[in-house]
Amino acid sequence: MNLPQDYILVLDPERGHCDGANLLESDLQYPVFVANSTEQAVTRVSQGAPCLVILMGNNVQTWSQPLVHQLRQHGHSSDMTIVALTDSTSPQWNYSEDLSGLDGLLVQPLSTDILRSLVESAFARSICH
Repeated sequence: MNLPQDYILVLDPERGHCDGANLLESDLQYPVFVANSTEQAVTRVSQGAPCLVILMGNNVQTWSQPLVHQLRQHGHSSDMTIVALTDSTSPQWNYSEDLSGLDGLLVQPLSTDILRSLVESAFARSICH
């Protein structure tokens, strides 16, 4: 089964529910898939690369370089944008070499305008490559 590239993948293993994705699903024109585990996220990307992957949580292991590399291994997945989203209170929110495989690091709370701009940028990147 091949999925279109115009979807957003959210990896949210710490919460296991969609509270982080509620904002994503509000006014965006792209479908959102929430993965509860890294395995589920990798499987979904192997079926069709999204335009945007958002790795949620305060655990740097969620965003490890091996995971980012694994996500980028599939087909046109090098065109996708991968960002991490964490809380401002997290001790790991400073961008470091441990997170070097990411395209960016975002800190909650996110406004709808910032999120919409991120999604539009990621979609444009996916079709321009």
